Amino acid sequence: PKNKNGEFVKWAGGRRKDETRNVFLSACLDHANEFDFSVTCVSSREDEMSWFAWAFYFPNRHLITQGADAKNRNCLNFDLGNGESIKFPVLRAGYLIWYHNVVRYLSDGKGIDGKFISDNFCNDELGPGTGKAKGVAFVNWLLNMRDPKPQISLPTNNRFRLLDLLSDHFCGLANTVWSGAAPERQAADFNKLEQSRPDLIENVRFSTDLKITDENGIDVTAQVKAAVTKGVVAG
Repeated sequence: PKNKNGEFVKWAGGRRKDETRNVFLSACLDHANEFDFSVTCVSSREDEMSWFAWAFYFPNRHLITQGADAKNRNCLNFDLGNGESIKFPVLRAGYLIWYHNVVRYLSDGKGIDGKFISDNFCNDELGPGTGKAKGVAFVNWLLNMRDPKPQISLPTNNRFRLLDLLSDHFCGLANTVWSGAAPERQAADFNKLEQSRPDLIENVRFSTDLKITDENGIDVTAQVKAAVTKGVVAG
């Protein structure tokens, strides 16, 4: 779908989003047999993201410290080695750790290699400046911890930006339908698309029903649940 200036629109953008989503879905049904790619939609709930941060934090406390930033937000500070460190608010750290898990699933679980393109999920500054690609750099640091070592990068040309936009439409559509938030027509058309191409879209839900252990292997899940409710975890 395009706007009045002939530019492709984002999945969530504009007052006419239901109309543009219907246009996108109708085109998918018309051209389903021509698709030479697959779509993997990985999702978790917004309110679960901090769990990924704490599940990573406890076994790695030798590399991570906590502290408040200038806005008094609790942050995790990661020791990158060679005297360098990187700090994020807990929620953003959780998003980035989750993103690392997504890439790991694609790489390790599905055997996908090649170029991994990141959208603005990492909330990165485009630069110049010290914040440039900070989220991408952190995700790549996590991915470098073991083999294979896939790496992600921000879109660097218009072709990659259009691919990112296409991904945004497919995953936005899938999540809207699977969450029950889609209008009846969109849900019905999406089901038609799935039935016509069962190999096209895979739905993966990352569970946050996690067992969290500390660096000594002790189960600290109950303590973390209580602490997350308060917004801070001791240690």
